[in-house]
Amino acid sequence: MELKFLGGCREVGKSSILVDTGKEKFVMDHGIEVQEGHSPMQPPLNLDGVIITHAHLDHSGFVPGLYSRGYSGRTFATPATFDLSHMLLEDSLKVQKKRGMQPGFSSQDIKRMGRREKIMNFNDPHEFGSSTVELFSAGHIPGAAMVKIESRGKNLLYTGDIKFINTDFMFGADTNVGEVHTLISESTYSYKNHPKRSELKSKLLEIVESTCHNGGVTLLPAFAVGRTQELLLMLKDIEFPIYVDGMGIRAADRMLSHPKSFLNAGKLRSALDNAHCIRKNPERKEAVSQPSVIITTAGMLQGGPVSFYISRLAQRKDSSMVLTGYQVEGTAGRNLLETGVYDNGEMSVKPEFPIHFMDFSAHTDRDHLIKFYKELSPEKIILVHGDRTQEFAEEMKEQHGFDAVAPANGDTLSV
Repeated sequence: MELKFLGGCREVGKSSILVDTGKEKFVMDHGIEVQEGHSPMQPPLNLDGVIITHAHLDHSGFVPGLYSRGYSGRTFATPATFDLSHMLLEDSLKVQKKRGMQPGFSSQDIKRMGRREKIMNFNDPHEFGSSTVELFSAGHIPGAAMVKIESRGKNLLYTGDIKFINTDFMFGADTNVGEVHTLISESTYSYKNHPKRSELKSKLLEIVESTCHNGGVTLLPAFAVGRTQELLLMLKDIEFPIYVDGMGIRAADRMLSHPKSFLNAGKLRSALDNAHCIRKNPERKEAVSQPSVIITTAGMLQGGPVSFYISRLAQRKDSSMVLTGYQVEGTAGRNLLETGVYDNGEMSVKPEFPIHFMDFSAHTDRDHLIKFYKELSPEKIILVHGDRTQEFAEEMKEQHGFDAVAPANGDTLSV
């Protein structure tokens, strides 16, 4: 096989890989760099298929751009991935236009993509001439898949984004993937391990209970797909009102259409029914007028309802904020953590409430990656989707004896 890396190398964002088996051509993921909207390098259009590992925009966000260029072939993914990606793609268009950016596709291109979608379920191989493609659960968000391509006796596995442990919301990845000769692995957290989920959950509940008992509001900015739903499940038994604002409500409804794609669908339905779903400003004012928990977009504070809540709570020392996801450099969330000042371009304020960061990552960490590599024992490991892939590749070679490489965007490898 020949692999061309179109994006997502030595970076987190705009993942895309062209696979040429000698008989068939596939593109695995075709995302955007979310903050600036940058797209990956463009593949040829004579493809046998585009395969999306999951709905997050850094993996799915530029697939409609292929249809804008004239691609007319199929796109393959799980049902939950398609359902969530449609929502995120339409929202991405709105956000890009609001920021004065020029999107590389239109709503019509999203519809074209929709008409050419082909559902693939986990552990159900699909034949393409001389190649077989199979998806395995990746444990990252509902519908997230690893992609295995078998061609002429050789096997390639691409992890997409992966998580090996169970959480309140997601089951861990399916590691029963069979023989793998070449592994393309995400390495977002190759340099660190995450704290134990149970300890994080206990700390979060402690902050929420303490804040609310003191009459304050706990503000939880959260990613709409994955984190909002996990927080709902973790907080379902607290005695104070829970409010949910932003796209996380729609995302939860879509996930509940695919109850087998995550753990505890019944509990999520119950948690969502017991929460107050906010859609108008008067409801937002009500939420901050009493001790409560508010789960709201955006996870990195770049936009959405979170700015309203920060403006209303900024002078309240009895309240608190917990950031539960990675804050990309240059975002309002990252700047708040580093400077204590929230600046979204329209308002600048130094909140008086305490701000906490808790690492509830939906990605796996260093020790779990290395354990997976040792169990799989591939002939070659190709590291992508990380800021430190070159260092990690050197370590894998020198300390663990793997043939590991960290390509740059635009590189081509034969495997």
